[in-house]
Amino acid sequence: MEYPAVRRKIASVPAGRPIFLTGTHRSGTTWLAKMLAASGIWYVHEPFAPMKGRWPRCFDFRQSATPDAEVDRHFCDVLAGGFRAALNLPNADHPLMPLRLLKPRFQRLLVKDPLACLLTEYLTRRFDLQTIILFRHPAGFVASVCRLGWPRAEFLKQFLLDEPLMAAHLESHRPLIEKASKQDDLVAAATLCGALNLVLWRFVQQGVGKPLIFEELCSNPLDQLKALFAELGLPYDDRVRDAHHAACFGKQQEVAEYHPHAVARNSALMARSWTNQLSEDEIAQVRRIWDQFEVPLYQEEIDWTLVGVSPARKAVSPNHA
Repeated sequence: MEYPAVRRKIASVPAGRPIFLTGTHRSGTTWLAKMLAASGIWYVHEPFAPMKGRWPRCFDFRQSATPDAEVDRHFCDVLAGGFRAALNLPNADHPLMPLRLLKPRFQRLLVKDPLACLLTEYLTRRFDLQTIILFRHPAGFVASVCRLGWPRAEFLKQFLLDEPLMAAHLESHRPLIEKASKQDDLVAAATLCGALNLVLWRFVQQGVGKPLIFEELCSNPLDQLKALFAELGLPYDDRVRDAHHAACFGKQQEVAEYHPHAVARNSALMARSWTNQLSEDEIAQVRRIWDQFEVPLYQEEIDWTLVGVSPARKAVSPNHA
């Protein structure tokens, strides 16, 4: 019953280059994608995620100078609206929903995929994408993946076997990556964060993508999002602003109470939630590893300060292995 209205909303989004939103996983890309999706844009969620059955690996790397038929075939299908199992819009979760069965007309689409972040340069250049690369505080990434128990070491081992990736970006960090790849602990998480962000920052230096800082977005989300909508040429009205307000100023909860992919959060509090999840010693350890990758972000002392955390909390060292 809602399909005709949804179809009109999708068709009303002005034509433009496809938007590719990426960054490391646990960097806020799901939250930002939902904010952009409030415009009515055709939104494809993580088409390179192996669990969706179309792509076999996380964090594949390709260079745009060398065409890859497998990547091109898959992404062309995504851009044409063919991979509707990855569609992330209301009433699109079941294969018999009209949005999945009947292909509506759309003029603009958003692809959000942190698991394809190492394909950013390849996809952006070959498909003329309007790319956004989201960066988040390394302690926020580490606290999140450790709390969730998500894999780290296996990805580092994958990087070591990827000769083009190592040669292009990570060879000088091989000893650190080798050492960190032995077990899923805080060191592995911090090393994974540094490696991924180093590659992403080099993409930015090459003129690939617009860099955004998660904490800056969270500090003033409504105005920042409105400006981003204007820059991207997406429709913005009171309905969109209301959706942003609801998602950015949700009630305060403990981090563990949120679903890993929840987007209705108190954004200002979530930006620095790591200060209540990691001890001072753990934060110092993350910082030492981050500094070795020489990414020119989060280099100031204030970036690592435990503002508003009690001395007792600072001394806590939870087990994140």
